[in-house]
Amino acid sequence: MYTFELPSGLEIELREMTGTEEELLTNQRLIRSGDAVNRVFANCILRIGEKDEVGTTDVLDMLSGDRLFTLVRLRQVSLGDEVELAPVCPNTACRAKNRIVVNLSDLPVTSYAEERDFMFTLPASGSKVRFVHLDGHKEKRLAQMQEPNISSAMMIRILEIDGAAPSKKTLTEMSMRDRTALRSEMLRVDAGIDTNIECECESCGTRIRTKLEAEPSFLFPGVRL
Repeated sequence: MYTFELPSGLEIELREMTGTEEELLTNQRLIRSGDAVNRVFANCILRIGEKDEVGTTDVLDMLSGDRLFTLVRLRQVSLGDEVELAPVCPNTACRAKNRIVVNLSDLPVTSYAEERDFMFTLPASGSKVRFVHLDGHKEKRLAQMQEPNISSAMMIRILEIDGAAPSKKTLTEMSMRDRTALRSEMLRVDAGIDTNIECECESCGTRIRTKLEAEPSFLFPGVRL
């Protein structure tokens, strides 16, 4: 068994993934419903803090930074520290495959502060926005949306704007200046493990940006999906 400290400060105990979890991660029905990773977590997390009977609700209660950290550590204990990525160059005239080796132990981790509820004053309108961190419940709701967008990703974290519940109209009519400032503030208070990967294409020099967890070889090395 493997023990780690989450970005939120809680201790977590994991077991390695098996073929059962691999099947869950490739189940298209579970992927569409947003339940694939949650089922894997419920299987492989043996303890969170003092809680040693972990179920679906417990893994959905986890903050998103803790959840991504857990996914990375699960991959690490199940398949090793190194991940060999093969990102494709975004330059349409090139499209070359590149080889990058990432050591999961080297990924920077940021801890959460004690606060879980935040108030932010929008710079243009002066409105006061109360928001919270993203967690598993909100991630699942986003995954189930047919067409999630920037507004829905913001609104799902907002509790109120000037004391009233947020609406799609409120978010779409908000000025770009206020929306940008609010997203920056949400990003500032977030925490977790940094899985952003950047490199230059070996063939043409174009900048390549990707997320570690978005690359197939992160969880399925050597398998064509």
